[in-house]
Amino acid sequence: MWLRRDKSISVLISTIFLLLLTHGIVQAATVRFVDKEGNTLAEVEYTLYQQAIYIPVEELNAIFKSDISPLYNRPRKQLTIKLNERELVLLMGRNTVKVPEDNQTLTLSLPPRAIDGKPMLPIIFFTEILPSIDDVEVLYNPNLQRIRFMPKTAWIPDPDDETQEWTIVIDPGHGGQEDIGCKAQSGLLEKDVVLNVAREIQKLSKQYGYKIHLTRESDVEKTRIQRVQSSNRIRGNLFLSLHCNASFSKKQNGMHIFINNPNGMLRFRTLAMPTFGKNKLNLRTQSNFLTQSKEFGTILQKEMNFMTEEPIPISELPLIALDEIYMPAILLELGYLTNNDDASLLADHNHIKELATAIARALHTYTMKSSQSSDMTDAVQEE
Repeated sequence: MWLRRDKSISVLISTIFLLLLTHGIVQAATVRFVDKEGNTLAEVEYTLYQQAIYIPVEELNAIFKSDISPLYNRPRKQLTIKLNERELVLLMGRNTVKVPEDNQTLTLSLPPRAIDGKPMLPIIFFTEILPSIDDVEVLYNPNLQRIRFMPKTAWIPDPDDETQEWTIVIDPGHGGQEDIGCKAQSGLLEKDVVLNVAREIQKLSKQYGYKIHLTRESDVEKTRIQRVQSSNRIRGNLFLSLHCNASFSKKQNGMHIFINNPNGMLRFRTLAMPTFGKNKLNLRTQSNFLTQSKEFGTILQKEMNFMTEEPIPISELPLIALDEIYMPAILLELGYLTNNDDASLLADHNHIKELATAIARALHTYTMKSSQSSDMTDAVQEE
């Protein structure tokens, strides 16, 4: 009797699942391909084979928005793809990719496969092969199954550009024995997380050519006034304050970008630091940099969105932490240490490096755009 009831329950569950699937309620697993702005190019169903993700070759046209014309010779198990005016020749089950025009042989970590009679490419084809044959950088987020295509010129540094003259101030919040910031249930401290991210950005900045100044380089306590004075003293071009968040609700999670907008501030305005122009004394306040801060906030948001399921919000508030910083300034909350998932990520060194890489790309994009705008302004003035 119990056996029959168990069988009935199993049949019922299978029937319900089949009905849900046929009515489109259960979604198939997909990989989303996006451009450098984060716009969706294609969303493609994938097949999981031996714990690896494979994409049907027939979806390449949709991904690249062009006629790739893949040819599959079933008897020989040979796949030929024409991409960026180059032919790629692959054999099912083999790790090599031949490029006859260049007399070149590339290697894949995982081979292409014929699965259920259909030729399929491993997801790493896009990260390992495409950058070698095209002027494109490919980022892969395995947690969200998202791939991003970017022109290499979108953020790969030009040794001759003017961003080498840029100085970016990064402020890892808190520090020292007394000011630890917020704390995760695991014991992870905000002061340590933000310093780790700042150090990784500093390492990456060397390949981009701009300088990074940290308001603290170790676990020491710095007052707000000390941070402000040291930042303004070096006359940086951009200020980024790094923090983690906390909430009474353990469900609250995610990153958040804050821009200092002094409109509506219900307190006395502090005296601004004077900066000297060519002919007169100028009084500069954070509001003078609101447009640039918004521009960098938008660039940073696009980069960080690649790492999250939901878009990262940008809020404009009067922030005393940024009020006396006399350069474009942003405050970035990296996640909630009171949320177990966020705290686990922020304790992961690989995630810290991914955060730093995304921020470094945003910094480079902003410096490039600002330098180009400055060049155009100078050209107009000369005319």
